[in-house]
Amino acid sequence: MTTNLITIGIGGFLGAVSRYLVFMIDDRFYHHTKFPLGTLTVNLIGSLLIGIALGLSIRYDLLSRGSFSHYLFVTGFLGAFTTFSTFSQDSFQLLTGKHYWFFIGSILLNVVVGISLAALGYMLITKKI
Repeated sequence: MTTNLITIGIGGFLGAVSRYLVFMIDDRFYHHTKFPLGTLTVNLIGSLLIGIALGLSIRYDLLSRGSFSHYLFVTGFLGAFTTFSTFSQDSFQLLTGKHYWFFIGSILLNVVVGISLAALGYMLITKKI
């Protein structure tokens, strides 16, 4: 149990730092836009990676639930890297700021493209495309 918590913590640290770096890049280069590009970026990358992880788990028995690699990468890294709470906050701020097209676009891109990338990652590993 303690080893699992430490493993998740290490993965979470790396995921959180990676998310912060993506947000800093977004802030440096795209700070002039109201669209939450940093949140979209981490959520789409995370969606693709979780699909790949699922495919690896099923096809090669890698990253299987309960394994060291699952705790480190899926639970820890991806759990901290992707960010549903920030997505919710960004969406609410777009809505209350009356940026309706950005609000709709952000939701569609995060959800539809995110699920599509998860499926793509899975299919690339399991060779179902």
